[in-house]
Amino acid sequence: MSVSIIQYKNAVTSLRKALEAELNDLTRDATIQRFEFCVELAWKNAKKVMGSSTGAPKMIVREMAQSGLIKDPQIWLDAIEKRNLSAHTYNEDLAIEVYNFAKSFLSEFENLISKLENP
Repeated sequence: MSVSIIQYKNAVTSLRKALEAELNDLTRDATIQRFEFCVELAWKNAKKVMGSSTGAPKMIVREMAQSGLIKDPQIWLDAIEKRNLSAHTYNEDLAIEVYNFAKSFLSEFENLISKLENP
């Protein structure tokens, strides 16, 4: 399946809306799911734009930094780790941690949109 910048932009918009909603367990969980979508679409769109041959998200993040698409690869590696943890494990403390990370990471997703649209 091919990814598009439009899908990525829509996912980031959905994440922003979830973060703007009143916080409860349902909106928190929806935010986490939307964060997971954004992480996946971010690195896959970057891979497409860069023409990378690797399929490993962490390698793509390193290439994103080398290409100037992102400034801080470590925070993006942290995002991938949070996505992996939240997708495979569920507990309240982790959910709160990932929600807070997603909230602080929104600007990274938005910055990447402008870089991908104007490489």
